[in-house]
Amino acid sequence: EIREEIDGIRMIEEFYSVWGDFDGKGMVIRSDEPVDFYPDGKVVNVVRVENLADAVRHVNVATQTVGVYPASRKVELRNKIASAGAQRVVTLGSAPPELGLPHDGFYPLQRFVRWVNDEG
Repeated sequence: EIREEIDGIRMIEEFYSVWGDFDGKGMVIRSDEPVDFYPDGKVVNVVRVENLADAVRHVNVATQTVGVYPASRKVELRNKIASAGAQRVVTLGSAPPELGLPHDGFYPLQRFVRWVNDEG
C-alpha cells in the first residue's frame, strides 16, 4: 500500500524528503530517482533532471498535468509531452481547474447534459 511505502521512505532522509500527510491535501516526495511505487491519490514525486527533455520519458497516459518552467520552454516540449500521454500542459504554477474544460482527458460536464438537436 502507498501509505506503507511513504512511511518507509520518510525514514530514509538522506535520499528522500517528504512534505504533507495523508489528510487528502496532497503530498510531495523529493528524490534523486523516481520512487519504486506509483504515486497516486494526490501524491507527487519530484525528481531533478539535467535536461527538461529527459523528464518526458517519465510521462505516460496516467500523467494528468505537466507544469513546465520556464514558460519559454513549453512550446518546445508540449508535443513531446502530449505524445507521451499527458492530458494537459501548463506553465508551472498556472494549473487552476477551469469549469467546463477537459479533465482527465475528456469533458466531464457533458456526462450531466442531455443534448437535444432542433433541426430543420
